[in-house]
Amino acid sequence: MKAKFDEIVSKNNATKRVKVLEFTNKIPELMSISDLVVTKPGGMTTTESLASGLPMLIINPIPGQEEENAEFLESKGVGIWLKKNDDISSVINNLLSNPEKLAKMKQNTKLLGNINSTKDICEILL
Repeated sequence: MKAKFDEIVSKNNATKRVKVLEFTNKIPELMSISDLVVTKPGGMTTTESLASGLPMLIINPIPGQEEENAEFLESKGVGIWLKKNDDISSVINNLLSNPEKLAKMKQNTKLLGNINSTKDICEILL
């Protein structure tokens, strides 16, 4: 999958503004400087993405919770679920060539995410 994303970035002359990564342990740092995350919709990644205001391209959710997360995120306009038969190139090209759409998805993450949730829970418990 990384090779396919690298190819799309190259074809769109976006190598100066898009970096495709494999495994890394620098997620918080990278999220703070990113505009978009391509990821599975696990609970922690989804939460971190929303807290960071990052729209998501969702890939390969496992059946059950991750598929439900993918459906929910897509329905709220914060994610696009790339399904098996989708044309990845078209989806990414559309997003890279449409900054208004990416900005709207980012705005939706701020509406959906609750950056004070831990504080709110503590206040309720106390």
